[in-house]
Formats: sequence, structure tokens, C-alpha cells
Amino acid sequence: MKVSIFCPYCKRHTSLEPAPVKYRGTYDRTYTTGAIWEKAYEDIWWIGICNYCNNPVLVHNNGDKIYPIPLPSPTDNNIPEYIRKDLDEAKICFSVEAFRACTTMARRAIQSACIDKGADKNKRLELEIEELAQKNLITQDIKEWTDVVRWVGNDSAHPNSPEVLKADSEDILKLAEQFLHVLYVTPAIAKSRKSKRKK
Repeated sequence: MKVSIFCPYCKRHTSLEPAPVKYRGTYDRTYTTGAIWEKAYEDIWWIGICNYCNNPVLVHNNGDKIYPIPLPSPTDNNIPEYIRKDLDEAKICFSVEAFRACTTMARRAIQSACIDKGADKNKRLELEIEELAQKNLITQDIKEWTDVVRWVGNDSAHPNSPEVLKADSEDILKLAEQFLHVLYVTPAIAKSRKSKRKK
């Protein structure tokens, strides 16, 4: 059994394997086995150990449930820290099934990025997104992605709005992260490659 996660303790990407457990057998001999409990057929719980910090997590089957909940994949460091924190918070909300909170934080990350890229912060997000499109910082297609994040994020933040389902939240999170990649990550990679070529 192996499961790859971002460790909830040390925050590094790790491959979990069953923890070695010692037990005393006949004639006082000591044996080692994996920490696995078969509750019923295809209902197995086991203790996984992080390869880096050696802390344990409880795993069901092949990782359909893990406690403590693993961290989501980290956000790219080319995104400014205060925007990255918003997106990371959205990811954590998603991981604990707080789907409304996830989409609200994804919307917030989008708005922070618009302001960072020079949009008038005294305007509504709809107009801030339009401003980036007019400045050719984003294409019309990307503007439409961002509007989807804005709609769902707005609905999430207001009472009596439709329920936000897991699939909705997951899509909004992906769109928000792609938007931030277009604004920050892709230009940073291109700039780095260009710099190396000149050398």
C-alpha cells in the first residue's frame, strides 16, 4: 500500500507506507509487521508514516480518507505571497469540504491579483477584470474564466444563494489558479528562459 500526499505536519510531498509495528510472538521472539487493520472486506485502515518527518497519519484503503487531512498542493511561489495565501486558504477550505468558503477565497485571490496588476481598487470586481482585459493583460477567454469565478464567489458570499457543490468548488479553484498562472507564473518562466538564452 502506498499513498502520496502533502504531509499535514512538515508540508512536504511524501509517499506513505504502512508503519512498521513490532509485536512479541511465541518464545518471546519479536516480529515486525505493517500497521494494517482489516475491518471488513475492502475496508482497511492503516497507519502511514511520512518519509521526511516520520509523523503518522491514519489512512483508509488507498487514501479515500486520511486523518489529519493532508495539505493541498502548494501554490506556485511566483504568485505574490499575499495572493498565494488567499489561494492556499481556498485549497484548505476545499480539502475540509467548506465549498462556499473555498469559492469565496478563490474570488478574493482574483480580486487581489486584479488590484496588484493596476486595476482601480475602488471599482467592482467585474470592472476590475474588464480593466485588465482593456490593458491586454488578459485575453477575452481568460476574462470569461474570471467572470465565472466572480459569479460563483459572489453567490457564495451572500445569503439565500444556491448551494455550492464539490464539483462547483473544484472548478472554481482550478479557474482561479489558472488565472494566477497566466498573470504571474507563465511570465516568470518565460522571463527566466529568456534570461538564460541571453547568457
